[in-house]
Amino acid sequence: MRLTSTFTTCLLLAAPALAQNAFRPLPAVPDAFAGAAGPTATVASSYMEELEKAASAPRPRSFFDARAFGEASASSNLDGGGDVATQRGGWQVLFGSRLADERLAAFSVSTEAWFYNFGGANQLVPGNSKPFNDLYRASVSGVVRTPPTEGAGWFAGFELALGGEDEASPRDALVAGGVGGVHYVASKDLAVDVGIAVLSRLEDDPWIWPFLGLKWQATDRLSFEARGTTLEGRLALDEAWSLFGRAEYQLRQFRLNDNNPLPSGVFRDEEIRAGVGVSRRGGDGFEVELFGGLNLWRELSTLDRDGAKQSELEVDPAPFVAFSLKLSV
Repeated sequence: MRLTSTFTTCLLLAAPALAQNAFRPLPAVPDAFAGAAGPTATVASSYMEELEKAASAPRPRSFFDARAFGEASASSNLDGGGDVATQRGGWQVLFGSRLADERLAAFSVSTEAWFYNFGGANQLVPGNSKPFNDLYRASVSGVVRTPPTEGAGWFAGFELALGGEDEASPRDALVAGGVGGVHYVASKDLAVDVGIAVLSRLEDDPWIWPFLGLKWQATDRLSFEARGTTLEGRLALDEAWSLFGRAEYQLRQFRLNDNNPLPSGVFRDEEIRAGVGVSRRGGDGFEVELFGGLNLWRELSTLDRDGAKQSELEVDPAPFVAFSLKLSV
């Protein structure tokens, strides 16, 4: 499936039906799960982090979120020649409920499409300057945690995701992750999470890292939050509007199909980016967020089907813009 890779296309892909139909391996994901994760306009290295954030927020006994999102990065030069510009669009939904013992359980599903526009001669896949364009990802995740009351508690979560090129093997495109740890609520203004997270990598060793979370309401208007690979500071202007600054690390990995110039290989996209944004939350549960900034560091790499690295290219810093539309019930 070849689509015009423009920001307009990302907007179109925010529609749930279009995004779901775009991802061919999606039927392998159980339909019983539904979900989105958190209010952010960007995706972290794992949706588990966003889901855990959503589950830890004050909520009614049962809740439902639906979110559409899109983003675009400007064209930027690659090491060794050529350039790349990217766009992304998709949707997420989340539902959760408090159990009889007041523990909270939440589940999510997300589907998204990525568009990579390569220009000029590049060495990402030697011998082919445009090895792919459209890549897709679908994931389900869940988390259970004790209620956010003062004192100690625990949390645990999982994620299953399919990421790849159209017609890539679902079995070979599957990645899994898990997170678990303890949380401590010192007061209504300060809470800390400490744990371990693990994420499998296609044709590579699993990635294991400490999961650290901090939520601090410094003043009535100013708050700070760290969760996994994301840091954020937020200033509330009034009951509806807020400004924020955010820095995050992202990891994306995709399985290529058998007809690719790198048959059944792996494409990996890693970046660190930071920016500022504005959000508006209405009393009807509708929230709009706009986020923009700079990709400070980014690296694209490929591996063959046996895990041998084929290329590793750094990308020059480039600006990006992202948006999110969310409805909470």
